[in-house]
Amino acid sequence: MRDKIRLIIIMGLAVMLAVSIFSGLQTYSSKKAMELERNGLRNENQALASKVEEIAKERRQLQEKVSALSSDLDKASQDKQDIQKRYELIIKERDDLVEKLKTLQKNNEKLRGDLNNLTREKQRLGQSLESNLAPLRDENTQLKQQLGNLNSLKTKLEGELGQLKEEKSDFQRRLNQIDALLEQKLTRLRYLSIKDELDAIRGGSSTAETQSLAVQAPGPSQPEKESIELPPIVVRPQSQPQPEKPIWQKKGSAAKPTGTVLELNKENKFVIIDLGQDVGTKLGDTFKVYKQGNPIANIEVIQVRQSISACDIKEEIIPIEAGDIVR
Repeated sequence: MRDKIRLIIIMGLAVMLAVSIFSGLQTYSSKKAMELERNGLRNENQALASKVEEIAKERRQLQEKVSALSSDLDKASQDKQDIQKRYELIIKERDDLVEKLKTLQKNNEKLRGDLNNLTREKQRLGQSLESNLAPLRDENTQLKQQLGNLNSLKTKLEGELGQLKEEKSDFQRRLNQIDALLEQKLTRLRYLSIKDELDAIRGGSSTAETQSLAVQAPGPSQPEKESIELPPIVVRPQSQPQPEKPIWQKKGSAAKPTGTVLELNKENKFVIIDLGQDVGTKLGDTFKVYKQGNPIANIEVIQVRQSISACDIKEEIIPIEAGDIVR
């Protein structure tokens, strides 16, 4: 009986030991699985954090690019407006020259008609030459003199017409240069607009946001560049009295006008100065440009207005800048 009890106790202990071992193995396995899962989650969390940092860095770079493109677009828009104003001014001056050319052509036709009338009058007088020979000779001499004067006037008008044609060719050349420059600016605007939309799509921004950046008005830190427009050229008739010369041009006065450079166009090599008709400036006048008291360039007047003039750069030792002295 005792042996049976011992055997039962031993068997119970063995069963309890087996159950304990089995439970320990299961607990150990579960613990290992949980540790592996925890390590995997940590690694995945670190990878996600790294990706978030990369995406944030990429987003900041895209925002900087969008801001830079918006600034370039605003500047290009302002340049386009300045070029459009100059283009309209040149068109207006060209139309004025065309009207003057038509007027000269009409005067030339009128002179030709007068010459034909004089020729017919000479022929009519020649028919009665025998009866009125002496007075007709005198009158013929006067007609020849008048004809000579008319020919001189015709030659002078033809010279002025040729000069106007040359000026028209020069303005046409400048107009072509402005057209080419405007086409380049428009091409750049289209390129910037397409690039801005692509960058906005890559950065996840909408088309409306891109357009609002593209048309954003310049702020206080981006002042618009002031443009200078020249009024139309006025050709004074020869019969009209010329205005009195300013004091500095009269005899006995050694003073000369002093001005400054207002605007500079390096591409077409001309400058705008603040010396005009009010100080006696006229076409063909030459000036020297000074920087800190030293001469740096020679310029020649090609257009004159009331208070400003446009000048070609004939010789340039040091690059001219706005604000340089002109004498």
